[in-house]
Amino acid sequence: MTFYRSIQGATFVVALLVAAPVVAQETRTELGQLASRGQHVDMARTGKEPEPKKVEGKIQIGFSPTAMNTHYDVVIAGARQAVRELGDDKFELVIQAPSGQSGIAEQMNIVETWVNQGYDAIALATANDQAMMPIYEKAAAAGIPIFLFNMPVTDSDNPYYVSNVGYDQFEAGRLMGLYTVEKYGEKLTKLAIIEGLPGVHNTQRLSGFMAGLGDNANITIVASQPGDWVRDRAQSVMENILTANPDGVDVVWGLYDEMALGALAAIRARGLEDKIDVLGYDNTPDANEAIKRGEMTATVDTAPKEMGYNLVMAINTYVGKSEILPKVINSEVVVWDQATIASFDPSNYVFVEK
Repeated sequence: MTFYRSIQGATFVVALLVAAPVVAQETRTELGQLASRGQHVDMARTGKEPEPKKVEGKIQIGFSPTAMNTHYDVVIAGARQAVRELGDDKFELVIQAPSGQSGIAEQMNIVETWVNQGYDAIALATANDQAMMPIYEKAAAAGIPIFLFNMPVTDSDNPYYVSNVGYDQFEAGRLMGLYTVEKYGEKLTKLAIIEGLPGVHNTQRLSGFMAGLGDNANITIVASQPGDWVRDRAQSVMENILTANPDGVDVVWGLYDEMALGALAAIRARGLEDKIDVLGYDNTPDANEAIKRGEMTATVDTAPKEMGYNLVMAINTYVGKSEILPKVINSEVVVWDQATIASFDPSNYVFVEK
């Protein structure tokens, strides 16, 4: 089942994934970008989710990302766009994140406080889905629906959430792997990878990328080290990789654009920007501009504004209209590079007054 919607004139495809499992096939858009609508997964309701309800009055939503960063800024812009369209008087969007990506105990306290205060719905992306399980159960017992976003659904055994809103992280990684093979696979290429923190996000993105690389014999991974999802740490890691590989590195892939940009800073500091290509993940505004300037080579857009928009719309359907939702609401992912990036609509990054 698929429906089409538009944000500021840009058409997106949002797949409600309720079909039997099938392997996704990449396609070529009119712009020549590598794109995919994601992997279909069979996700039925477990019976442990709170039942849909119709809240009278303002709907109070607790919104907690893993940390505040450029990607989640765009997700929030989409959420606020949906609130504006539905009516500012109908929602209270409370945004609170832990101080860092590894702050799971801090996030647990945030979400448990919202449960105790009786919020109408809670939306979160977490670095440790398993650790949050007792709070999910507590929320379900209190009749408070949990919505996940930006989470790899295939790695979750959480029976309590209502819907997972986002995109297929494995598939986004796979598209970057396919792009890497297409661009570099016909010649000997030394590849370095900057990973994030251990966890479901890192596992899905990296395993997808490796699936995309396949058995190409020309691409050799000379290093794969964690950059902790942040720019400064990734810069330090890239400096170490360059030192440890005096014979050179041809391409570096960061599992998040902030890490790709940190790697780029290390590369530029050594005057190697014309010798090493930098690939990213997420198409954040900074990475988008770096690709336009010719400093980065490519990234995969994960539709974060659409994610935030769809998240609020899903909550409104469940607690505003008392209607059942699919377990998975995924958006299309698309690879953008220097040849195509000028066609990306920058309004997909920001809240736009109407």
